[in-house]
Amino acid sequence: MSVYGKDCPEHLQLALRSVYDDQTVKPDEIVVVFDGPLTGELYSVLDAFRSGKESFVFYCPLEENVGLGEALRIGTGYCTGDWIFRMDADDISDARRFERQIAYIREHPECDVVGTDIAEFQISADEPYIRRRVCPADHAGILKMAKHRTPVNHVSAAIKKEALLRCGGYISLPLLEDYYLWLRMLSQGCVFSNIHESLVHVRIGNGFLQKRRRSARIKGWKTLQRFMLDHKMISRPAAWANMVYVFLFTTMPSGLKKWAYKRALRK
Repeated sequence: MSVYGKDCPEHLQLALRSVYDDQTVKPDEIVVVFDGPLTGELYSVLDAFRSGKESFVFYCPLEENVGLGEALRIGTGYCTGDWIFRMDADDISDARRFERQIAYIREHPECDVVGTDIAEFQISADEPYIRRRVCPADHAGILKMAKHRTPVNHVSAAIKKEALLRCGGYISLPLLEDYYLWLRMLSQGCVFSNIHESLVHVRIGNGFLQKRRRSARIKGWKTLQRFMLDHKMISRPAAWANMVYVFLFTTMPSGLKKWAYKRALRK
């Protein structure tokens, strides 16, 4: 998990509780990267959470904000297990998330990445979920989806550490670090799968749509198209179609974007 200064203390507290206190299968270790200086309230939440868990909760404070991709690259170096489970500081893992993903990994040892569906809500976890993001379960479907959209919900991902490092680990690409990682791993033959259960609940009433309007996303998508072209994952017309799609989507009004999410991009 990466935490930065603008994260909400209350949301962080719920996220931390969801990956340990509420889990039916506890993690062996928890690594949290402080992406630059934090607020006093965030430090208080983190100190309280680590109290009594010092032997397996590790904090990695960075002097300055370096962005999610670099923070996760650094945090990976602190992880000692064979598998790394991703989590965000403002989302909530289902109580059976680790139990279900670990069971799947044991049954499918060929997998290098195992994701799950996610359920999205606005602000409060007590609110009804408004939609789900469902990705293909099988590797072939994931490979097909990867040509146009990210095929694994990053916050839900369990990643085999050996495969992650072999493929270069996290590389900074603002707003698209996860998609870039999946493409690099797929291009090197890693095996992917998704569980069709919403095992992470994602808060979207915190600037989620605004992030999808940034020009950095268009620049990042150019990098992804070049990568896929270089590795013969897509054709040049498909790359142009992807760029047209992302330009139209990132520049459309928020109201129209909400409609698109509801009608085409979510279930």
